[in-house]
Amino acid sequence: MTPEASRRLGHALQAISSIQRYIANAPLQESLSDDLTRSAVQRQLGIVQEALRVALVEEPFLRQIWPDVDALLEGCARMRDWEHEVALADLVDFVGGDLKVWQGRLAEGLKQRSERDEVGSEDCRESKEVGI
Repeated sequence: MTPEASRRLGHALQAISSIQRYIANAPLQESLSDDLTRSAVQRQLGIVQEALRVALVEEPFLRQIWPDVDALLEGCARMRDWEHEVALADLVDFVGGDLKVWQGRLAEGLKQRSERDEVGSEDCRESKEVGI
């Protein structure tokens, strides 16, 4: 994975973590009923959407790993639609369901990347030590 794709996935995870912090102090529906919290969550969804969009451009193979990633991008866009007020129940379902699932999937993807990088750097060190 390119460093830029990895960085962007990290941004997406940070934004999802920010959303989790915004809604941590009250039940999800109550948290998202507050206009300021809802606005902050929608801004973070924009960060998730853009970060994933760039990561997918940088690393097209991510679509093979996550063939349903477009559903997440579309969900983020739909939840951020300022012109058509998003139903609170839809936002609650998306943040409490899809976004939590994707948080785990993105974290796992970054973890696998770092493990592959560690193995790759160990292989390089071993090759240098052996004189290859």
